[in-house]
Amino acid sequence: MNNLEKLIKYLQDIADTNYIANLMHWEMDVIAPKKSYDYLIEVKNKVEMEAFKKSISPKFKELVKNVIESPEYKNLSFEEQRYLTETLEDIEKEERVPETFMSEYFELCDKSNNAWAEAKEKNDYNIFKPYLESIVKKTKKYYEYMYPNCDNLYDKMLDTYEKGMTSKEIDKLFDELKKGIIPLVKNLKPKNLKKIENTYSDSELIEISKYLLDYIGFDNDRGALGIYPHGYTNKINNNDVRIAFSQNKSIFDHACTIIHEGGHGIFEQNIGPNLAKYPTYDIGKYALHESQSRFFENILGRNKNFWLPIYEDIKGKMKLDLSLDEFIEYLNDAKPSYKRTEADELTYCLHIIMRYEIERDLFSDKITAEELESVWNEKTKEYFGLEVESPTDGILQDVHWSQGSFGYFPSYLLGSILDGMLIDSIERDLGSIDSLLSAGRIKEITKYLVENIHIYGGACTFQEVVDRVCKKELSVEPLIKYFNTKYQK
Repeated sequence: MNNLEKLIKYLQDIADTNYIANLMHWEMDVIAPKKSYDYLIEVKNKVEMEAFKKSISPKFKELVKNVIESPEYKNLSFEEQRYLTETLEDIEKEERVPETFMSEYFELCDKSNNAWAEAKEKNDYNIFKPYLESIVKKTKKYYEYMYPNCDNLYDKMLDTYEKGMTSKEIDKLFDELKKGIIPLVKNLKPKNLKKIENTYSDSELIEISKYLLDYIGFDNDRGALGIYPHGYTNKINNNDVRIAFSQNKSIFDHACTIIHEGGHGIFEQNIGPNLAKYPTYDIGKYALHESQSRFFENILGRNKNFWLPIYEDIKGKMKLDLSLDEFIEYLNDAKPSYKRTEADELTYCLHIIMRYEIERDLFSDKITAEELESVWNEKTKEYFGLEVESPTDGILQDVHWSQGSFGYFPSYLLGSILDGMLIDSIERDLGSIDSLLSAGRIKEITKYLVENIHIYGGACTFQEVVDRVCKKELSVEPLIKYFNTKYQK
């Protein structure tokens, strides 16, 4: 058995352990009764700690180093080499974190996540507030362990989700984007669309979801669906990608959520075989991931031409008595709103900028955890002209902070910036997106994304993907052009 085979065998052992933890996570989110949570968290924590110990053990580090230092390494693809070097970097960071602290942090994140779900359901921030304050403190400590003597912890958090990206670069991009879109947001005219009061059973929503997922190229035979307060995608393993969605959404928001999560799922299902052979492989590039989900949701899914070939079929499943043009009006009802997940693609940008600015200032000690809710409400007033009257519409709406995922939010908007550039790339190489969609040839666009992005997994940084696929410098201008073309009409 050569060095690589020994490493893959060890990784399979970690993957088997993670598989159990991932199933328990899904169970807790989707199926398990609330009174089972404490015990489930306890068991899940033990399993996660077992996987964590294996992933930072001296044996694992030795196996990775042996491959990197062996003649076999030169014969590996660039993507595999990048994966192995980044894995070694991660081991060296994580081994600085005390085992007891990591166990406490895992447990806190689970309890915090459950407290967030309860607080959101009861519209009571006080249930979640002490957990949020603890998560902020623990997350700071976590990064201090990994990066001792670091003078900018938030940049390290950003680096966790998008390697090499800094707050200085993001400030520049987001400031340019604000200048381009705030005038558009201020000039939005309300459409006053009639509220659709349709209700749907779980089975009806799942049928609609599977139809849309299949249409865009997600393999339902390698996926599963479940209901949770917040939409998300979870890769259990290469042949098991789970998508969760909320019951409490309009059918228009539901369609957008499913197409969005389907974009995540398609990416996970189409990692190249050279990377998929590593059982624990994680894409680990979140801006790139978000670019794919948001491209499917917004650039494709909110386009009238996306629906032309399927609308007569899907509107029956959605129980709608609307023309296609009326349906598209609902999908593109741009206006200031409280909730990020229900926002249109234009005002969504401000939702992310607002969260980014709060996180950045929180971890730069410009604001405290105690001030989070008031700062949130002030920025909502500043950017959207809205007074927050309900915590569920304000600081309780997102799951990320309950899980310690500080630094993730900018990934959404970086993804949208890449999407603007991908429009130009696809039309350069395939022709008009409108023409492809109206002819029912969406899977040709999916194939393009698979071949140019997905098969490489997370081997390339955000900037490297821009260079290779778009062949231009990273810029917000294509996205602003897209918004101007669409929303100045």
